[in-house]
Amino acid sequence: MKKILLIGLVAAFCLCGHSHAQDRAADLMKQAQENLDKHSYITARYLFLKAYNAFAAEGQYELAVACGVNASALYHRENYYKEAFDVLANAEQTVATGEKNTGKGLPVLRYSIIKERMRIYLNMGKSGNAKTQLGLLEEAAQKSADDSLKTDLLYTKAAYFYTLRQNAKGDAAVKQLIEESNRQQAAEALSKYDTLKQKYDTSLRTISEKESSLSAKQYLIMGLCALAVILAAALIFTVIILLRYIVLTRKQKKAITVANEHNELKAQFIRNISAQMEPTLDTLDGRQPGVQALRDFSRHIQELSELEQTLSEPYETEEKNVYTFCEAVISKVQKENKTELTLSVNAPKISVKICPEPLEHILSHLLKNAVHHTPDGGKVTLDFKKRGAHTHQFIVTDTGCGISEEQRTHLFKPFSEIKDLTQGDGLGLPICSLTAIRMNGTLTLDESYTKGARFVLELHA
Repeated sequence: MKKILLIGLVAAFCLCGHSHAQDRAADLMKQAQENLDKHSYITARYLFLKAYNAFAAEGQYELAVACGVNASALYHRENYYKEAFDVLANAEQTVATGEKNTGKGLPVLRYSIIKERMRIYLNMGKSGNAKTQLGLLEEAAQKSADDSLKTDLLYTKAAYFYTLRQNAKGDAAVKQLIEESNRQQAAEALSKYDTLKQKYDTSLRTISEKESSLSAKQYLIMGLCALAVILAAALIFTVIILLRYIVLTRKQKKAITVANEHNELKAQFIRNISAQMEPTLDTLDGRQPGVQALRDFSRHIQELSELEQTLSEPYETEEKNVYTFCEAVISKVQKENKTELTLSVNAPKISVKICPEPLEHILSHLLKNAVHHTPDGGKVTLDFKKRGAHTHQFIVTDTGCGISEEQRTHLFKPFSEIKDLTQGDGLGLPICSLTAIRMNGTLTLDESYTKGARFVLELHA
């Protein structure tokens, strides 16, 4: 009797210990996830490893692998590749132990381990190793009866091919994903429709048998059943369209990313060409008009390229007196002016927030152009106008020859025509237009003005 009692106590103690260990492992996993959400990556990694060991010891293989993969991903995030691979190897050993203990394969668990290993190889630039892991990933998905795993495989393959710039194969994977999604949704819709139709047909037969005793309430129920069938079919169709849209949107985002990368390469190429011109130009006589024109062209190309790359970076603003600022700009242009022109400022003595350097660059260019195209005796004016609490305009007006209809169409577009560089490269106004955009504004030509040319720079605070 005492022996039986002792055995019972030992068994109860083991069960309590087992339950406590499981609770401890679950608590560690919860703490790890909380730290991950707070971006405390080192603490999260440590807790995931602790949770992995605890779950593995208790035979909770699915949770153990989940924690192990998370820990590996956090090592991978900091480029600790050896440690990441070691954790995955241990997780694979845990899966092997689980398969031996349960007597069945665990392809779903192997799938998540292989997928993380493939991501690491891609990040390391080892495309051959990554390709091998992709093959293993396909084998694991085929062995599994989980449809969601096969869908994830198609997403993974598409991402893999796009990462390696194999866009045709990536597009094929996306197309297969869409077709698979449509087949699954169509099958589900057909099954639901058949079920509803059977119920509806049964209702019709019952109603037909008792037609003589139907009440107004029963007729209403029949109508609602028909309406439910129609609404269910419409809902399923909408879900299919939505899934297709989501997949296509992801593909478009990837295409936009690739286009941005190509644009960056193009800008770098232009800057390199411009920079390579400088040593050659230094060997030529800088007093020659052609050499000076080439220097200006090289400088403008670099300036235009840099502006295109920094449009989303705002300039710093300062509080300035408008009248004083405009007078200073006019004075600098007046010193270079050797013609008989009248340059004037029409601005109030108020303070506004502006970007001094880029604004002076635009106004100086517009004023110099106005002076160049205005004959002796003409007039050039710089005006300032408030157009609201957060909007104001700087307006440059001249009484010169104006701008023809043909020139207006490509006035702010660079490289729109072949020009003699000694007569100007035509990049001044495109540069000013991009600078205005970066200042949260616009530069336009007032086409209603016919006594010369009038440019309007509108800025928004």
